[in-house]
Amino acid sequence: MIPTVAHLRLLQFLVITTCITILFIILSTIFYVWTEFDGNSNFPVECALVFGASVHSNDQPGPGIKRRVATAAELYNDGSVSRIIVTGGKGDAFKDSEARVMQREAMRRGVDPEDIFLEETAVSTWQNISHTVDLRKGCDGVVAVSDRYHLARIRQLVAKQGEVLDIYTYPAGDHPNVFFEFKSVLREAFGIIYYTVGDYTSLDIFAEK
Repeated sequence: MIPTVAHLRLLQFLVITTCITILFIILSTIFYVWTEFDGNSNFPVECALVFGASVHSNDQPGPGIKRRVATAAELYNDGSVSRIIVTGGKGDAFKDSEARVMQREAMRRGVDPEDIFLEETAVSTWQNISHTVDLRKGCDGVVAVSDRYHLARIRQLVAKQGEVLDIYTYPAGDHPNVFFEFKSVLREAFGIIYYTVGDYTSLDIFAEK
């Protein structure tokens, strides 16, 4: 059958409507990521859950680790939290785990090693949350510490895992450069959509590197 003008107009309408809908979803999700920048913390709480980031050569902390651990250490030193849980496995078999590197960084910033607890197997944000359940069981309140562009997806995954204990969020005090953060916001928005339409519990292609 040869398409009529009416058929072509209907196809054009469907294509345009679909594109507008997709654009609306993406822009709405980006806006949601932005609205979560300030977190929803309620101090004091007992435990800070610090999310891992990339480890550089010679087992040196990358900028993400430095930002996140610096903020957690500040919260510890001013009495807002009394324990720090660092979570992150190995991104490279020849490097220390993210958690191990964060532990050293926290100690360097004045945190008592007895108050630092490690989770060294997680390789995704989903696993950062699920693999720390036992470590968080005794906590009288938990605040997740990460870069501000990451907080919306943390809240989404906490809810998706059906957490009984409410986990607050708190942004790292320092921020990456504008270009990096813009890319990260876009990545997080697509990550939220990705986790919304499917149940991809063991993969985190949107993790910061």
